[in-house]
Amino acid sequence: MIALLLGGGNWLFPLYRLVVEIAAVLVFAWFCMRSWRLPQNLSTWVAGGLFVLAMLLLLVQLVPLSPSLWHSLPGRGLALAVYTAVGAPDRAAPISLDPSATRDTIAFFLVPIAAFVVALRVGRMGQHRLLKVAAAFCLLNALLVIVQFQGFAWLTPYSSYGRPGTGLFANKNHCALFLVATMPTVVWAIMETQRRMTETSRRWAAVAVTGFLSLTVFGCLSRAGLALLPIGVAVSALVIAPPTLRGRQAALALGGFAVIALLLVVVLPRTAVVAQALARFDAQSDLRYQFWPVVVEGIKTYFPIGSGFGTFRPVFAALEPLSIVKPTFVNNAHSDYLEIALEGGAAGIALILGFIAWFIATAIARLWACRRGDTGFTPIVIAVAGIAELLLHSVVDYPLRTLALAAIAAIYCAILAMTPTALDLQKLNCYRGLNRRRTRTGTDRTARPGF
Repeated sequence: MIALLLGGGNWLFPLYRLVVEIAAVLVFAWFCMRSWRLPQNLSTWVAGGLFVLAMLLLLVQLVPLSPSLWHSLPGRGLALAVYTAVGAPDRAAPISLDPSATRDTIAFFLVPIAAFVVALRVGRMGQHRLLKVAAAFCLLNALLVIVQFQGFAWLTPYSSYGRPGTGLFANKNHCALFLVATMPTVVWAIMETQRRMTETSRRWAAVAVTGFLSLTVFGCLSRAGLALLPIGVAVSALVIAPPTLRGRQAALALGGFAVIALLLVVVLPRTAVVAQALARFDAQSDLRYQFWPVVVEGIKTYFPIGSGFGTFRPVFAALEPLSIVKPTFVNNAHSDYLEIALEGGAAGIALILGFIAWFIATAIARLWACRRGDTGFTPIVIAVAGIAELLLHSVVDYPLRTLALAAIAAIYCAILAMTPTALDLQKLNCYRGLNRRRTRTGTDRTARPGF
């Protein structure tokens, strides 16, 4: 919850980040002190192993190397010249060109590790509660986007930016991605509610909320968010549709969805905010295309060891040609894959490929084993779609370098990794059945499900 509230910032707001990181350490320590073992299935062990390997890579980059070995590392010529100029050419140095920045990365990495462990520890019931917390913050961000566009841009923890459409984030792209990735959780929470609502009423409410959240994504003015919005809407539609929808009903539903989509395509571009968002796709001078070749050149320079995690800014500044120098500076590569390859070298690339392979294999296995209508099917679909959106967005931006999105990604990974056991399903069915009886009778206010 703290990560979702304060974790949408960047390096200009170290206090918020420090609060989230301290909370992650305390929560992680509390859960580790309790008697618990990692779930005994291959997918969870592989995911946990990838987290451990990533942390080991960060720690290895801080180990001091002998001068002769350090001098042989690729791309250390400029740093060696600096050491020589200050009279310390034979000093021992680690792989990372900026050990302080790498230590900051380790502190950052503790947040998704803690989120992953907590999501595994609380089981399926707890994971469903975490999804509902994410749904609440999705609605909060959407409301803030609307309010900010009404002239209240200062209603954000990162008000120094003064930009509307960012919600609780400092970056409009990250806010849009969060809305898209958590939109199905809001729909699922509505469909799962046990209030005095008929099933038809819940479906119409879910459709209305999907439309509202889609409009707020337009309000973020994010091209990547708009490009990923169809995935969020499609998953939301899958959650809303009855499991038994077939034949004529399916055709009618698909036709109605197509008509609504056509009307939105015709009507929405005529509004000022949506027209402004769509106009950003015509931008021809995106700076990414200018500095990506410089990043690729840096990858070649420091390969296969890498420059060290957290060192992108000084490394890019040293490689940046005068032809693309601007009054501002480039804070990230705007592509997590390129930045990890630059900072982590061959080991970083191997970790990326390992995670993608794990995600594809686990997603196929989980979706193959479940059917629509089964207990736990919808959270798995939400997790698969959310991770896929984060991976796609990482091609052109750096969402996983935001604490809030990194925590959401870790929770989705835990939901996908953990195989639902018979006990989990029994608890969920018991909880649902008891709530349905309460709704029908309206008399039992004190009973608790017997777990």
